[in-house]
Amino acid sequence: MKPLFAILLIVVTIGLMGTMPALAGQKADSTTTVPKYDPSAEKTFAGTVADVVDRVCPMSGGLGSHLMLKLDDGKTIEVHLATTQFVKSFDLVFNKGDKVEVVGVKVQFEGKETIFAREVTRGSDTFTFRDKTGVPVW
Repeated sequence: MKPLFAILLIVVTIGLMGTMPALAGQKADSTTTVPKYDPSAEKTFAGTVADVVDRVCPMSGGLGSHLMLKLDDGKTIEVHLATTQFVKSFDLVFNKGDKVEVVGVKVQFEGKETIFAREVTRGSDTFTFRDKTGVPVW
C-alpha cells in the first residue's frame, strides 16, 4: 500500500506544480511589446472609476491592477497601475464611483488607447506607481 500512496503523492505534487504559475499570475506572452513611459508626454486625466480589474498583463509582467476610468468627456479608458501584489501590499482599494485624477501617459497598448499611471489622486490621497522619470516603483 505504501508504494501506491507514494505514487499518488507524486502525481498530486506534479499536478499542483503545473498549476502554480497560473495561480501566481503567470507572465504574459513575452512577444508583446510594452511601450516606453515618456515623462515628457505626461498629462492629467480626471474621471470616475467605472470598474477595477486584476488581470494578466505584459506591462506588470504578471497579474496587474487596472482601473476602467470614465473620463470627464464620457470616454472610458483602461488605466494600468502596477502589479496586483504591489497594490494589495498597501491595502490600496479603488471602488466604482471613486472620483480620481490620474497623472500618466496615454499610449497605444494591446490594440487600444490606454493610460500608464504614474500617480493617482483620490480626494486628499495620492498614490505613486512610478517615479518622476516613469520607472515603476514596484
